[in-house]
Amino acid sequence: MTISEAQLRTLRLLNKQAAHRVHRSKRAGDYIWTHEGSRIALTQTLHKLFSSGYATVSNDNRDVAVITQKGRAVIAARGSC
Repeated sequence: MTISEAQLRTLRLLNKQAAHRVHRSKRAGDYIWTHEGSRIALTQTLHKLFSSGYATVSNDNRDVAVITQKGRAVIAARGSC
């Protein structure tokens, strides 16, 4: 299970609170993913977490990113701090 430090930090943030997609214009692909606990956009890191199954979009709101059970297992294995 190879996971970068940036991905691990993002998983720890998601474990505390969901991230949100912010649309910058009306174009479909013009958005960034943000989190209250981060000063930088998480877009690239979250896309990697989505594709590996560690995070997903919420069933209720596709503009909200949440951690999956697989992501929680990584945090448990690597430590939560």
